Amino acid sequence: MTKQTFLHGTLILVGAGFVTKVLGFVYRIALSRLIGDEGMGLFQMAFPILIFIITITTGGIPVAISKLVSEAEAKRDEQRIRSILIVSILVVICASLFFTLLTLVGAPLIARTLLTDERAIYPLMGIAPIVPIIAVSSIFRGYFQGRQHMSPYAISQIVETITRIFTVIMIARLLLPYGVEYAAAGAMIGMVIGEFAGMLFLLRSYKNDPKRPPLRFKPRELFQWKQWGRFRETIMRLMRLAVPVTASRTVGSLSYAVEPIIVSQSLAIAGISVAASTALYGQLEGMAIPLLYFPAFITYALSVSLVPAISEAAAKGKHRMVAHRLNQAMRLALVVGGPCAIIMFVLAVPLTDLLYHNTSVARLLQIMAPFAVFLYLQGPLSAVLQGLDKAKDAMRNSIFGAVVKTALIFLLGSQPFLGIDGVVIALNCGLVIVTVFHFLSVMRYTPFPLMAGDLLKLALAVGAMGFVAHLVFIHAAGQMWMRILLSLTTSVAVYLIALVVLSLLKQDDVRRIPYIGHWLAAFLPR
Repeated sequence: MTKQTFLHGTLILVGAGFVTKVLGFVYRIALSRLIGDEGMGLFQMAFPILIFIITITTGGIPVAISKLVSEAEAKRDEQRIRSILIVSILVVICASLFFTLLTLVGAPLIARTLLTDERAIYPLMGIAPIVPIIAVSSIFRGYFQGRQHMSPYAISQIVETITRIFTVIMIARLLLPYGVEYAAAGAMIGMVIGEFAGMLFLLRSYKNDPKRPPLRFKPRELFQWKQWGRFRETIMRLMRLAVPVTASRTVGSLSYAVEPIIVSQSLAIAGISVAASTALYGQLEGMAIPLLYFPAFITYALSVSLVPAISEAAAKGKHRMVAHRLNQAMRLALVVGGPCAIIMFVLAVPLTDLLYHNTSVARLLQIMAPFAVFLYLQGPLSAVLQGLDKAKDAMRNSIFGAVVKTALIFLLGSQPFLGIDGVVIALNCGLVIVTVFHFLSVMRYTPFPLMAGDLLKLALAVGAMGFVAHLVFIHAAGQMWMRILLSLTTSVAVYLIALVVLSLLKQDDVRRIPYIGHWLAAFLPR
């Protein structure tokens, strides 16, 4: 199993992320049409609780594994890699089983008192078994990321998504006659089955890895001073990175878990009924936000690849390489995220009509789209801080942003003249605060030029793309999907031409792309 370069590994994850995002939209669109706004609201009410539990269970362990494995491999210390995996497995399995039982026992109380809709008990109980599955998968995901071999994780994502599409729709349709709450629970069970399939692929990939360390563990090893010392050192190093990452993600997921509670309570104060607020929340979290987060698979791939790459470069004292990796990530995030944001703003109405048959989602999407670039930059900046062993900075930034966001959700969402729009504005404020603070923290440790000229050129290219997309869609004839396709094709072509004309896309950038880079570079200016 050969080690992959930063760009190669990133592009593998980008490709897999694109496939899983497209396939994920297939099942989300089909699910939203099948169970409606209210069913999606119940589905999304249970989902933040799940994210919170998974964060507590696994926390920053996968990130810590990725960082420590990459450092150990650089030193060719395979025994340390074995210790890292054994300690991580013991920790996450015990924690995941405990919190799974806690979720099953506490589901009635959470649904009745916190989520204000007793029907949410069924999705909560349906999704609980996924916790130990994700916990085990996260360990081997971190292992392969640390080895800088992204293919097993990328393929496992595709396997999980394909399995999930069939199981979610099939079980939800099967249970729909009993009520939307049972259909939402069936969708959750389908997700569990899909995640299990992905975990099986990761375990098979680990078994086929010739460099894998043996995981057979004998309890008497704990009483051997040499082994105990190694395990103790491993635990301390894991916790040094995992604790701040866990705290950061716990606060973020806690705010995400509390979000449906705050939203429902604030909308109730604004005079909106329980059923209406559930439907509005379903439009926001089940329709608008997944569309907005679609391009984030690229920045997620960057984040996954950045942690081991930055860790390795920092451990070897290659500070210029750290700045270079950061510049690569920032440029790719902006070049891809900018046009995605403008398209979702300009074509919000036809896109939501085509995908969801619900144009009321378009207003929510248009309020969030201008701030999407902050979302796409946030992941890579956080990954750089983690790779530099500055996870505490990311933790402080995330906690502050989550607190401000949660407070604003209640303050703005409870205003009758704002309602759900106030919730969206609060989410935007949270994105901006965390991303700006991450950027300032990174600048303290790794100064790099801001490239103001390139940013201005990129703004011109994105503006031209949005103008062309709007113009073509208005004047195009034919069915809705044909007009959208023509608008997207034309505007993307204009954007790519603008990138070349404004010298934002050069031969050196494209030549680094694996397999096809040299062929594509021949068509670009030097």
